[in-house]
Amino acid sequence: MNVQLDLFLDSHAVVLANQAMRAIGERDGRRAMQCVSELRAEACDYPTLPSLEILAGALLEWHRPPRDATRILAAVAMLEDRLAPAARDAFGANADDVLAPLFRELAETSKDLPYDPAHGKAHRAWLSLRCGDWELAEEAALAIPSATEIPDALHWLTVARRRQRGLAAARPTLFALAWRDPPRLATVIDELQDEVLERDFSRFNGACEWTDVGASDLPAWFPAWYTLEHPAAAADFDVGERSDAPAGQAARLVARILECERQGNWKQLVALRAHLRRLNVDLFSLYIVRREVSGWR
Repeated sequence: MNVQLDLFLDSHAVVLANQAMRAIGERDGRRAMQCVSELRAEACDYPTLPSLEILAGALLEWHRPPRDATRILAAVAMLEDRLAPAARDAFGANADDVLAPLFRELAETSKDLPYDPAHGKAHRAWLSLRCGDWELAEEAALAIPSATEIPDALHWLTVARRRQRGLAAARPTLFALAWRDPPRLATVIDELQDEVLERDFSRFNGACEWTDVGASDLPAWFPAWYTLEHPAAAADFDVGERSDAPAGQAARLVARILECERQGNWKQLVALRAHLRRLNVDLFSLYIVRREVSGWR
């Protein structure tokens, strides 16, 4: 009899928890809090009760902030620091769906706010990414003056384009970001969750010693190496931004070398190869090894 009673109580607690989750998903804070209160009275040790209570309370208290970057940032901090962990605990893989409407409200509030590097998460592009509105994120990032020279904008464009149209569409801004802000490249690649790209980046890091390149600058050489491995990417350098640093020069040089090989322009090829060797001996050696493997030099 006690076993049957326990099963009934457990089942009723699950029903109440599911009702609370449904109300939270529908953004009905009052109903959610009512279900949470009943759940607390029924099963005060229910595993996700604290998280459901946090989410229900936040919905009751939620007010869209005014069109002010500082106030929007405060709302973002609350969502990320307090609500996101609770949503992951209560909703698991569906946590982002719970928070997306709130981030979308913030994105609408931030419309036409100018880009400020000190308030990046208050910009509409970042907020649109956070709620999965990829097209709006791309539009907002492109509206930033000199977007292709700004790491934040390049980051947001890369993610938005990868989500909408795949890696090929995202490579131009990914490469530009590698030159503009090399240390950020690993973070962006991780965010893209593209297994092939992640594998290529790992191969790049271990391709050779990279003896003449500092650790913080090494990601800037990824576009050159990538083009050597994937010649079709040579078309991805025209993004309205050129890097005159050695890594940027090397990427364009590899593209020209591959073009000369296709054209059979051996005289120019000799000069271009010599230039590549001066820029980076390790990259040049990798190039030569690839040519030896393919059976010609």
